[in-house]
Amino acid sequence: MICARCESMNVRRSSWKKNEGHMNHFLYAPYRCRECKHRFFKLSRPLKLSITATLGLFTCVGVFVTIYLLSKPGPSTTPPPISQGIKPSRTIVLEKAKQGKADDQYAAGLMYMPGGDFSINYKEAHKWFDLAAKQGHAGAEFNLGLLYRNGRGVLQDFTAAAQWIEKAAHQGYPEAQHQLATFYKTGEGIQRDLTQAYVWYNLASAHGYEPSIAGRNNVANLMNAAEVLRAQTLSRHLKLTLPTHGEGKSHTANVENLIKRDIPDRSATHLPQKDNSFKDNASD
Repeated sequence: MICARCESMNVRRSSWKKNEGHMNHFLYAPYRCRECKHRFFKLSRPLKLSITATLGLFTCVGVFVTIYLLSKPGPSTTPPPISQGIKPSRTIVLEKAKQGKADDQYAAGLMYMPGGDFSINYKEAHKWFDLAAKQGHAGAEFNLGLLYRNGRGVLQDFTAAAQWIEKAAHQGYPEAQHQLATFYKTGEGIQRDLTQAYVWYNLASAHGYEPSIAGRNNVANLMNAAEVLRAQTLSRHLKLTLPTHGEGKSHTANVENLIKRDIPDRSATHLPQKDNSFKDNASD
């Protein structure tokens, strides 16, 4: 501290006198210069420290409050979920499936397949697909056939796979028609028949199933012109009779009669032969 009169640094703390009113100078303390004996008052050092500490405390509190307010998330702007868009719980789906409707049983089976809501369980999927397929559900018939083909949840059985997939194909299910054509092409679970393979690839292609286009072209390269023409004629005839996927089973009986009448026996060879019945059908 420096004396205001002589600028000496030889200053000491002085004592309060009775007539100076200690309480009136609460914020100040008396000092005396040892050189010029000048007596004066200065702001108390302890007070300076306390004020500095208080200001520092307030500053810290202000910083923390600011950080908290900035980091606090604002009110949510996400609209409440629409009740119609809420996905039904897994328990509800299973409860509905137990009531015996084919669509609900098919939905329950899908929940156990890859991408479903449950852990993958092909055995449970097979159980529900089997129940729905026995009621004529095309999607269940197709998926059940794939489970038999791949041996998922059931012993592998190519014959059973072909039978179930053929049922779905007769209902106009494009994926089943494509798979049935593949069975006819490879002879997997069914008598190999390139004409039938072309027919079913062609039908699936007409429904917009893109993979069947390449399959149909590959089969056509293995056939002669007469066989391709016959397959195209059968395809046109079947397309007018088979139901579109989702329309039900009203034409199933007619389809079976058509297959028996117009499609040659599966055990027949594929060598070019003269076929008078084919000419009769083609001329109709």
